[in-house]
Amino acid sequence: MMGPSYAIPTMQGGVETIKPYVDEFIDFARSRPDLFFYVTRIGCGIAGFADAEIAPLFAAARAVPNICLPESFA
Repeated sequence: MMGPSYAIPTMQGGVETIKPYVDEFIDFARSRPDLFFYVTRIGCGIAGFADAEIAPLFAAARAVPNICLPESFA
């Protein structure tokens, strides 16, 4: 967390290198039910991934009430 934001790095490799950071984020969100997280289409801009590549990484986030995913990830 930095201020009101939570960063997930996406420029250092493939999808498999992003997954641990997404898992860490989901665990963090679960531990902080007092916060609400709007997830953007991370990795789907400059990093060059398709929504279909990144969305599965957030499957577990669908069950976390304080995480709001973009429609293309849900």
